[in-house]
Amino acid sequence: MKTRCCIIIKNKYIFKDVNYLDYQEQLLKAIEKQMFFEGRKDNLENKEEYHIGYGIDDNYARCLGASIASICSHNQDQQFVFHILASNLELKSIEKIEQLADEFKINIHLYSINEKVFQQLPTQEHLPVSTYYRFILPMLLKVKKVLYLDADIICLGSIQYLFHLDMADNIVAAVADAETIAHKRNMALNLKNHTYFNAGVLLINRQKWNDDNVVNKVIDALAGEPKKFRYLDQDALNLILTGKIYYLDRIWNRINTTNMNANENIILLHFAAHPKPWNIAWNISDLCNNFTKDLYAHYEKLSPWKDAEPVLPRNYKEMKNYAKCLLEKGDYIQGFSWYIKYIKTKFSTKC
Repeated sequence: MKTRCCIIIKNKYIFKDVNYLDYQEQLLKAIEKQMFFEGRKDNLENKEEYHIGYGIDDNYARCLGASIASICSHNQDQQFVFHILASNLELKSIEKIEQLADEFKINIHLYSINEKVFQQLPTQEHLPVSTYYRFILPMLLKVKKVLYLDADIICLGSIQYLFHLDMADNIVAAVADAETIAHKRNMALNLKNHTYFNAGVLLINRQKWNDDNVVNKVIDALAGEPKKFRYLDQDALNLILTGKIYYLDRIWNRINTTNMNANENIILLHFAAHPKPWNIAWNISDLCNNFTKDLYAHYEKLSPWKDAEPVLPRNYKEMKNYAKCLLEKGDYIQGFSWYIKYIKTKFSTKC
C-alpha cells in the first residue's frame, strides 16, 4: 500500500529578533510546513490512538526510524500516530519517513520547523536547537496525553501502560536521572527535596501543561539565565515542574551504561551516552556489551535506514571520544591521529 501524503504550507513568517511576549504564539509560528503520511487509512476496530512525538534535525533522522520501528514491532496491536517536529531534513530523509509510514501502516505527521524562532535560546554541541521542539507538542495536539521521546530511544516492550496511567494532578510523568547527575543538577539549580528527572521520556498531560503555562515559564528561565542551565531545557523543566511530576520506574527510561543486562526488563532503552550505536566508535567502546551490541542495529535494519553506514565523528567531542576508544583498544596510530583532529577542531570551534 502506498501512503497518501497531504501537504499543508502555512503563511511564511520572518523571524528576526524574536519578541517573547507571547512564546506560545511564536512557537506555533515556527511550523512552516506540515506533511501527513497516511500509512493506515482507517480505524476499523475503533481502537484508541496513542500519540507519540519527537523533535529532531537530519542528524537524528536515522535513529528516529529505528525508534519508531522498535515501537511498532513490540506494539503490533496498538494504533499509533507519530508527530515529528524537524528542521533541516534532507529530501531523502523525508522520503524514508514516508516509507516508514507505509511499511508499518502508521500515520505520521511531519512538521517542518523554522529553527530561527529559537535562536535566542542556548544550545550545546550535543544539545542542538531541536531539543526545544518538544515544547510545541502540547499546544499543537488536541489529545489528553502525548508521549515525547528522544529519538535515540529504543522500545523493547509494550508501552500501552503509559497511556492508561493515572497521573493524578501531575503535569508530566518521567524517570529519575542517574544519582550522580541528579545531585549535581539539584545543587546547581538550588532545588530542595526534588528528584531530578531525565527529560528524554515525558508523558505529558496536555491540558495541565497548558493550564500551568509551562512553556512561558521554561523559556523565561532559559532566556533570563542561560548559563545556569547546563542541560538546557531539561534543567529548566526540572526547575519549573518541581512537585508536579509522576515518577516512573527506570525501565521506562533506562540510560545505557557499561553494566546493563537483559535481566532488567527494560521497556525504553535510552542511548543517551556517547558514542551512539550508529557511530563508528560504538563497537570498540565500553558501552557495547553482549546485551547492547546489536540492539540498535536490529531495529534500524527493520527501517528504511537499514543500509546506513556507521557515522564518523562530526564534532570535536565525538572526535575525542573516538580517539579515546581507539587508544584503549591499542590502535595508537589511528587513536593519536583522531586526537590531533580533535585538538584542531576544538581550537577552530572555540575561535
